[in-house]
Amino acid sequence: MKRKPLHIDWDELETAFENRNEDLSYYLDLITGKVFLEGEGEEAQFDDDSLAEDAVDTGAAPRRETTRLHVSSFTEDDELDWMDEFIEGDVKLADDVKDALGELVVQGNGEGFKDALRPHADARDRWFLFRSERLHEVMDAWLAENHVTPAGPPPWKER
Repeated sequence: MKRKPLHIDWDELETAFENRNEDLSYYLDLITGKVFLEGEGEEAQFDDDSLAEDAVDTGAAPRRETTRLHVSSFTEDDELDWMDEFIEGDVKLADDVKDALGELVVQGNGEGFKDALRPHADARDRWFLFRSERLHEVMDAWLAENHVTPAGPPPWKER
């Protein structure tokens, strides 16, 4: 079935991919291109109840209807693989920093990895750029796999 190109809010879709909270689920509406949030605690993200009422579309179709596509985020293992790939490919990282960071990846300690990069501002900036590129690859692959055609290119492809 050929679908019309969707006007996607790229920031919202990226937020959906970034969120790995098991209590929350994001869906892309295949008619409107909007990203919807469902799950426990969704109202807790808002300080003002009126904002929560505005943000949650109570008249929207339930998630089991075919107009909504579940957004599948990357896994913790994916991110650990990205960390390993970053360490191996970053020639500017000193060997002692690479060894320390590599040990954190082997231990599965993603937060420790980010903390260890804190004193190395340039490497930390390169890491977050690298991670963002990998996230965009995951998003692009997900859109292609699900036959979603955006009406316009994502901002990272406009450059």
